[in-house]
Amino acid sequence: MKTTTGIPGLDIILKGGLEKGTTHLVKGGPGSGKTIFGLQFLIEGLRRGEKCVYITFDESVDEIIYQANSFGWDTKNILFVDMLKKLDIYRSDAFFLDYDSRAEIIEFIDSVTKLDVIENADRVFIDGIGAIRDIVKDEAIYRRVLSSIIQYLNSRDTTTMISSEKTDDIGKEIISYVVSGEFHLEKVEANGKIFRTIDVLKSRSDVVIGRHYFDIKDNGIVVYPIILHGLELNSIKDRLTLSTGNSELDSMLGGGILSGSKLIISGKSGVGKTNLCLQILMQNDFNNTGILYTFKESREEIMQRYEDLFNYKPERLVVKECEDMSSVGEVYWNIIHDLKSHNPTIIAIDCVNTLSNLAINSKDSINMLRTLNRATKKMGVTMLAVVEITQEMDVFHLTGLGISRFADYLIYGRYIEKEGELLKAITVIKNRFGNHERTFRILDMKKGMGLKIEEPLKEYSGLLSGKYEKSA
Repeated sequence: MKTTTGIPGLDIILKGGLEKGTTHLVKGGPGSGKTIFGLQFLIEGLRRGEKCVYITFDESVDEIIYQANSFGWDTKNILFVDMLKKLDIYRSDAFFLDYDSRAEIIEFIDSVTKLDVIENADRVFIDGIGAIRDIVKDEAIYRRVLSSIIQYLNSRDTTTMISSEKTDDIGKEIISYVVSGEFHLEKVEANGKIFRTIDVLKSRSDVVIGRHYFDIKDNGIVVYPIILHGLELNSIKDRLTLSTGNSELDSMLGGGILSGSKLIISGKSGVGKTNLCLQILMQNDFNNTGILYTFKESREEIMQRYEDLFNYKPERLVVKECEDMSSVGEVYWNIIHDLKSHNPTIIAIDCVNTLSNLAINSKDSINMLRTLNRATKKMGVTMLAVVEITQEMDVFHLTGLGISRFADYLIYGRYIEKEGELLKAITVIKNRFGNHERTFRILDMKKGMGLKIEEPLKEYSGLLSGKYEKSA
């Protein structure tokens, strides 16, 4: 039987929650979110009508209640036990240094297990258990104390969470061996940002082991698992060929785009990538819902583009501004939520380069795109990804990010000079499902008239490399 944690996203990782009657450890440095983690676990219990107990060896009860109030949580039905006051731990010089007396050991264990509030408790959070480790000098005694307390609570079918400060020996401390599972909360600095992560280090039940991004929001902790497991995905739609709304572009692609596929539009800044994306979304907007995730432009700017270039006002298109999202985890979490709530036929990300800045490393951003690709394909949703190539113009790159392998279709844009004029040109590099046109065409954009794609540039060669010339 599972006990839900009340932490959005975490129960997906835990495949329903914590096993009832087990004990889990949450570790982290100062400010990592351990107390919030435990409070949220207990608040979920209160919501379900359960008896919840908070035992603190660290902060005072007043400090804990103040922190809970900042999230709008009512703690009046949580039963608090302040072990700082009860045992006078930090003001006693003689207390618990050697413990060569069996009676003294039993006395301390009883100080926890014989608490009246523990009786029939459904959930217990023990905050700052590391205080015992600081006082007990003998590791064998420390393990005996921990094991006795944990075994007692487990035997009463109580689901327990224990917090402890981060140490260098992650997953190797004595306490790690006596709990059923262990979480590590961490703050990681990368790309000029601070990321919060939760690492599921171990579990004696079936969970998703590994590191996941999380945030502390106004209403508590939210975990962002970049996984497919636990998501109620719709059955795949019939795979139809979708028109882009531009006959020349359809011709270049080999007839259009297959639903449930992934199209990457790559090129240097200003070659028309976003406008190509908007063209496809506009065609979809006539009859279906589409979602655009934009990292650079506001919704108002996107709508102004539609008015200026296409003389069109979208009716079903949802535009999500993503500039303030904290991590690739949050981006993924929001997209999956939107896929389920809006049921779109097409989603678009402009541009995916930004995901690299929202991840601790490139591996995480690529994993997010790979998993999202699998999710959209399974749901029959077409995904458009805009990629800006930042490398030098005279060096050929399909995307510059190493993600071209995920594409079913790839449109590549670049600048060319023709008769002294700098022009924009596009070509289709890839169509996984069949044949496609293999020439460059000039892309022109005129106010109120949309995109104009000219005839193939068959008279030129070397356009991909940038060292092109007119054929003889």
